[in-house]
Amino acid sequence: MRRATPSAVPPVPQQQGAGGGDFRERYRDILEIIGELSYVHDRNLEIWTTHGKWVPGYLFFAEGLLVLLAIERFLRVILSDKASNGDTLPNLLEKATSTHLNLLTLPPLWTREQTIKAMKDVRNALMHGNYEQAAKQSGRQHPHDYFSSSTYTREVDTLYKILDGFCRQIDPKTGKPFNPRPPWQLR
Repeated sequence: MRRATPSAVPPVPQQQGAGGGDFRERYRDILEIIGELSYVHDRNLEIWTTHGKWVPGYLFFAEGLLVLLAIERFLRVILSDKASNGDTLPNLLEKATSTHLNLLTLPPLWTREQTIKAMKDVRNALMHGNYEQAAKQSGRQHPHDYFSSSTYTREVDTLYKILDGFCRQIDPKTGKPFNPRPPWQLR
């Protein structure tokens, strides 16, 4: 099963944060991060399709960390001055999905609070190397069980789809939300 590249538009050559131009031109770094994520994802998908499990060369952690980096950077950019230096993923998600700002909607899988907590838990386990915590939260006894059960792969895949859903909600020319928002596509 092939996942699509998150719905960012092709990169445009210009300096990040430059005054003029559209959203894509001002924040090319997001497109670069998503491009690297897509490269790693496609490589992992090829290996997974061939072997059906982790094997040497599968960039297991790189894909998980890149998707988290892409989500966090995307949120910082669309929040602009509403994102503070101290904000972490949960804070950024709370702000971007608040009824006050109404920049993004989360997928309709769980409540807003449950989705933010689940994303925070995956992020914290990966970013801090606490795979024992991830195993425990997924009902597994040991990190090896967590990784070999494909739980981790499903979590990264869900984050990838959330990133895609976020990208689909924002106009790549203006950086503002589309109105109406496109429906979530989680398959």
